[in-house]
Amino acid sequence: MKITFNNKIILFVSIFLLNFSIVEAKCKFIMDLGGRYIKFHEKKYGPLPEDDTGYAEVEILAPDLCPNDNFDDNFIIRHIFLDKKLMAILFYANNSIDNSATESMKLMDYAKRNYGDFDTGGNPKYFNNFHVWERVRKFIVYDRNLSEETWREEIYISNDKFWDQLTRHTSLMEMGENPDEDETN
Repeated sequence: MKITFNNKIILFVSIFLLNFSIVEAKCKFIMDLGGRYIKFHEKKYGPLPEDDTGYAEVEILAPDLCPNDNFDDNFIIRHIFLDKKLMAILFYANNSIDNSATESMKLMDYAKRNYGDFDTGGNPKYFNNFHVWERVRKFIVYDRNLSEETWREEIYISNDKFWDQLTRHTSLMEMGENPDEDETN
């Protein structure tokens, strides 16, 4: 079969639109990992609520950042900052009242659709484990586990460097030390 110039253009446009629709299927987090919280973000999301050590979290309801995924207000996206730099994203199901968020399977379906399928056993509703995807410059962890009668379900996105920095920061804070005085920062 001979491919004409017009067929090449149609093929190129189709591939472009397919890639565009795949990109649009993911939630629009407020920025990429390593991004800085600047005046633009302050105007849109308010001032960054940093503590004395530069740690801050910004929580946004998932429907605001994922309008095409049918999430409700029981799904929350937490952006974790250190010195105004985005270190991690925690996307979780709020099951504080009941387990309906996790039982809806929306977060698991989102993880599979956007990061890749994984083995959930015979019945995905009973999956009680985690799965890790390693990507260029980041890792994604889907974690779903039952504690007593409450499900904890989340997607954690970060990279080795930022995870190490956050872990060191948290450890020093728990020991009552000021992370700013740590020479390894």
